[in-house]
Order: sequence, then structure tokens, then C-alpha cells
Amino acid sequence: MDNSAFLTGYEFLIVTPYLILVLFCLRLVKQRHSDESLNRYFYPGFFFKLSFAVLFAVLYLFFLGGGDINAYWDGASSLADLFYTNPEGYVQELWQTHREYGINYHFNSDTGYPPGWIWREEEAWTAAKIISIFSILTFKSFWATTLLISCATFVVSWALAVQLVRHENMHMVACVIAFLFIPSVAFWCSGISKDSLTYFLTLLFIYQAFLWIKWGGGKRILRGFGLIFILVLLYNLRHFLAFAIFVPFVLAVLSRYASRFSGRPLLLWVYRFFLYAIFIGSVYVVISSDQTQDLINEANITKQDFSNNPIYTGAKYEMPTNVSSPIQLLGLFPRSFLIAMFRPTFLDPVGPSFVINQLESLLFIFLTLRFLFSPWVIRSISSIIRNEFLLFSIIFIFFVGFMSGYTSILFGVLVRIRAIALPFLVLVLFQKFKPQDTTP
Repeated sequence: MDNSAFLTGYEFLIVTPYLILVLFCLRLVKQRHSDESLNRYFYPGFFFKLSFAVLFAVLYLFFLGGGDINAYWDGASSLADLFYTNPEGYVQELWQTHREYGINYHFNSDTGYPPGWIWREEEAWTAAKIISIFSILTFKSFWATTLLISCATFVVSWALAVQLVRHENMHMVACVIAFLFIPSVAFWCSGISKDSLTYFLTLLFIYQAFLWIKWGGGKRILRGFGLIFILVLLYNLRHFLAFAIFVPFVLAVLSRYASRFSGRPLLLWVYRFFLYAIFIGSVYVVISSDQTQDLINEANITKQDFSNNPIYTGAKYEMPTNVSSPIQLLGLFPRSFLIAMFRPTFLDPVGPSFVINQLESLLFIFLTLRFLFSPWVIRSISSIIRNEFLLFSIIFIFFVGFMSGYTSILFGVLVRIRAIALPFLVLVLFQKFKPQDTTP
């Protein structure tokens, strides 16, 4: 595939002023979201993410002969051309895609045609729609779009890290590593890809949600509508992520109200008992619903496609394919979760391209064992449950870990989908109870 069009004078001409603009905006962001212990990591964190976003693009464009990044960009470019030639049609396409009328309904030889599989797949086409907005803003500059998406993911990561250090008293090193310097997260979630969009929207939802319920951000009604909008976008990008965020968020809200009974231990115990009973009952109702069965069927189709379709190549792992009920699915939870969070390892024959992922898995195994065999592990777990953000994090990790481990089959897909949960895993594993925590 000839990708020489990505290395032109036009690209350089456009990306240069955008880089200057981004650096100016970052200066304002640093002034608004500042923390003395974190500030020295601001620009290193940004350039770390940008470097991996560029590496991701260069690797796929010029060494691997293209991939999803080309398809998403071609789809976004077609939408941008639709905007230039027919703005009303572009808005209609953003709002709703009429697939029953065919691809020619809005696209023609003037706009160009998006890749067929992108246009037909709802989640992929939603990603292309969002990327097209960046494409329009950058006059269809690939590298300027990469720069803006990378900047967006960095800004929300930075803002969340600052809030966690400031309001949750999180370990500074944990926040820096989690949100700025995990290589696989920077690689998969900083450039032109669906994973970058889901990562950005997930962090944005979490940031705005905790401003709403705990950190005192104001504008509660407007922020509430914003949260609903973000949740809808996430659902259209990756269905299970909307559930993976919404369920722990509701539990975090209910847990937040438990602080009202902090001076009355009996009422606090009763409240938590009913809270967990309602949660377990809700889980049972949800897993027994028709919508959950539809998700199971969708996950099985995805998994079987990755397993049997010859166009999907690369190292694979084994996962049962004959799951038909929610109870059977729950039985696979431990296996799916462990695969997602702690593989590939150096025992998996995945090749040299997975070395960074293997090192990360080894590090997470070490951190998990250190956490579990700590003399204060029970009290550490208790402190996690009592903290709304960490409670949210641990449930979110379980959801993402299970779904990514169950459906991916290919290690190349697994490391992409699980990346969104790794920052929260770092935060949880760095949460250590200390004896002085009980000092009056």
C-alpha cells in the first residue's frame, strides 16, 4: 500500500501551526490544572503520548502496510469531503446513517467512498464520524489530526491525575505512571483509532462524574446532560464499555451516601448490607435479561469470528465458544480476567512485537503478588471499598478485563482492548494500607 501521501509538504505546512497552537493551549491547561508535585511531568507526559501516537502511525503506515488506521482515516476523509460539498448531508450522516438506502445515499465520486466494512459496522463508523470532526478542523491533515487526538487524551489524563492527587490523596507516583507513562496505553490510545476515542471518552466521563458527585465542580445539571451524551457515544463505540462505566458509577454514587452514616456504625452497616444486597440482586436481574443474552450472542459471534476467520492472523489463546447462558459466562470470569490482565507473558509464543506487553504483564503480576501478600492486604482491600473512586476502579477493571479476555482470542486484539483498564489497575495495586492510617 502506497502511503506516500502522508509525507507531503502540505502535511508539514498544516501540522506546524497546529503544533504551536497546541503548545500554547497546553500552557493554559497547565496553569488551570496545576499541582506542585506533578508539574514537572507535564511536558514529558505530553511528548511521551505524542511520540507513541506517531510511532503507532509510522509503524502501521510504513512498516506493516496499513491497517485499521487507514480505514478510519479514509472514512473520516470521505465524511470531511461530504462536509465540504454537502454540509446538510454531513450533519444528517452524523445524526443517523441510513444503511437501507445504500452507501450512495450521501457518498459519490466527489466525496469519495468510505471503506465498506467501516461504513457497515456501527461502532467503527461512529469512530470515523468522530475522527472526521478532527479532520475538518485540520483541513484533512493526518498528522495534525494525530496531534489533536493525542493532545486531547493527554489533557483529560492530566486533569484526572491532578484531581486524584488533590482530592483523593492518591500516590503521586501511581498517578504519574497510570495516566502518563504506560507504554501500551500511550501506543494504542493516543492516535487515530477507536481505542483512543474510547479511552478519551472514558476518562472524560470519569473526570466529569466525580466532579459532579464528589469533587465539587458545579454546573450539576449541565454536567449531568454531558455525562449522558458521553455515555451514549461510548455505547455506540463499544457497547460493553457503557455498562462497564455505568454500573460502577451508580455503585460509587450509592457508596458516597454512606459517608452520611459515618458517625453511626450500626446504620452504616445496615446501609452497606442493603447496598450490596441490591447490587447482587441487580446483577442477577441484569444477567438474566434479554439484553444481556443479546450481548452474550454478540460476544460469541465476535469471538468465533476472531477464532475461525482466516483474515485474522496472529498469536491466539483458547477460550470456550459454546457459552449460551449468563451463569456459564460467569463461570468463565476468572479465566477471562486473568488472561486479560496478566497475559501475554514470556511463556506465550507471541513474537518480538509483544515484548513491551510481556514486560507490562510481568510487572502487573509482580505488583499483584506484592499487594496480595502484603501483611495489610485485608485492610488495604477495606480501604479500597470505602473509597468511591477506587471502588469504581476495581469494578471497572473487572468488567473490562472479563469482556476483553472473553472476546478477544487474538493477543493483538487483547492488548488493545485491555489498555483502557491498565491505569486503574495501577492505582488499585499501589493502594497500600499503612499502620499509621489508623492513628487518631
